[in-house]
Amino acid sequence: MTKQLTRERIIQAALILFKDKGYTATSTREIAKKAGVNHLTLFRHFENKRNLFRESVVHHVTSSHFFDGIKEKLTEDLREDLTLIAKAYLEENIDKNSVFWVYLTEAAQDPELSELIMEIPKRLNDFLATYLSKLHGHKKISSGNFQMISHMFFSLLNQYIMFHRFPAFHHTFPGSIDDFIDECVDLFQMKLEKDMLF
Repeated sequence: MTKQLTRERIIQAALILFKDKGYTATSTREIAKKAGVNHLTLFRHFENKRNLFRESVVHHVTSSHFFDGIKEKLTEDLREDLTLIAKAYLEENIDKNSVFWVYLTEAAQDPELSELIMEIPKRLNDFLATYLSKLHGHKKISSGNFQMISHMFFSLLNQYIMFHRFPAFHHTFPGSIDDFIDECVDLFQMKLEKDMLF
């Protein structure tokens, strides 16, 4: 088995166990056993449980493929790009919604896990804030607190991810996922272009 394949097997085993049992209750020995590797092999690849959680869960939600795939399609048209980012983020994470639920309670009680989980919004916010700063530098949007705006943008998307599986959601939510994205983008476009209309 190649090193890369071994690494992938460990990551997949960790992702399953972390989702099923949570961070604290999952041991590295269990992960090694599920992956079919020696416990020492796991530590050679990841050094500790913290690094393994970062690789399996945090990067699973905000993978480099997600960022790279978006960057090459950005056009600097705010509406078009925010729509692209929202659609890509929802497509990437809509079926991974258990990640958003499993760790909420546990993270509130475990400072180490809380710190790890907060890497997810940080990576997302940094990505979008950098893009918005670039547009502002090119005089295409108004000034603003781009970190806060980015946080608010992804917070709305995360709300959709968390609640869309509830049966009552479809009875109370008036519209499709595309309608939701359009309304979100409208809100942020109005804010970011408010001084550019004159």
